[in-house]
Amino acid sequence: MPPASAAHFITSNYSRILARELGLQERDLPRLLQGTGLPRSVLLPGDDTRLSGAQQLRIIQNARSLDPAPELGLRLGLQLDPSSHGPIGYLALSSPDLLTALHALRDFLPLRIAIVQLGLAQSGAWLHCSLRILMSAPADEKRMLLECFALVLQALVESITGASLGNARFEFEFPAPTYRRLYPDYFHSPTLFSCERSQVLLPASLLRAPNVGGDPVSYGLARDLCEQLLAQLPAASMSLTDRVRRRLLSMPSGTACEDDVARSLFVSKRTLARRLQREGTSYRRVRDSLYAELAARHLRESELSVEAIAALLGYHDSANFRRAFRRWHGLSPSEFRAAR
Repeated sequence: MPPASAAHFITSNYSRILARELGLQERDLPRLLQGTGLPRSVLLPGDDTRLSGAQQLRIIQNARSLDPAPELGLRLGLQLDPSSHGPIGYLALSSPDLLTALHALRDFLPLRIAIVQLGLAQSGAWLHCSLRILMSAPADEKRMLLECFALVLQALVESITGASLGNARFEFEFPAPTYRRLYPDYFHSPTLFSCERSQVLLPASLLRAPNVGGDPVSYGLARDLCEQLLAQLPAASMSLTDRVRRRLLSMPSGTACEDDVARSLFVSKRTLARRLQREGTSYRRVRDSLYAELAARHLRESELSVEAIAALLGYHDSANFRRAFRRWHGLSPSEFRAAR
């Protein structure tokens, strides 16, 4: 395998998502990391180790041995929604329009995935979003990375516009793979192969499409608060409670369930409950404690309405949020804010 430059790195979060897509359990994790020299802990929530390009390629090769289905890259790419990129994804999601979001992704994605580069160039009625893999990689692994990269862009565009991306075009430099018939199940616009370069062509008419994801100011405040709380968690020797808390903070509030968190830790829901019990707690207690803290800090540190805070925490009915808040703090949200 050609050596990868030390400048080509990627954070371990993406290998963690790959391990979940493979359906691995704790005992299987060493097989995914074989030949990398990495400890199993890099695949646990809370770890943000920078993997070298060579290590990431080896993990991809190990994954393809564990699951030889040729469309593995497509399946993995489907898991890479904007929130999987951490604060960079949330920055893009809080952008006022699509063009600003794409600029955020272009400028800051190299802080987490320095093995790829996004280029943006408008020409007539199209914005050309070029996709480049910056390190040497065998053909199968490079194809897998390009598929993931293209699906990352599709997910961002659809999150911002709130609509399926049906009027774009995906062009790939590699020949049509044997499983090309599956592409329409993943890409929502036409795909072409054996092109001069890999790129996504977006209609220029979409570029000023407003963000339909709600109030970007509120969203940005919520993400900033989660980042502050994440920074307070220990970087090493985390308890399971810390790891559950970190996983909940890393996802949009209200979107996680106990099964999701257990899968992210490569254990069953029953095993998660048993281990948390050893630490004197439970999933529900960890979740409620976190949401109680988030709600209180929003009320103290922002001017967001109670309804907006309820929505940020995943409560579709603000009355349910008010009841939960009174259970947590013994006061209504309005009484709590007035008492500050």
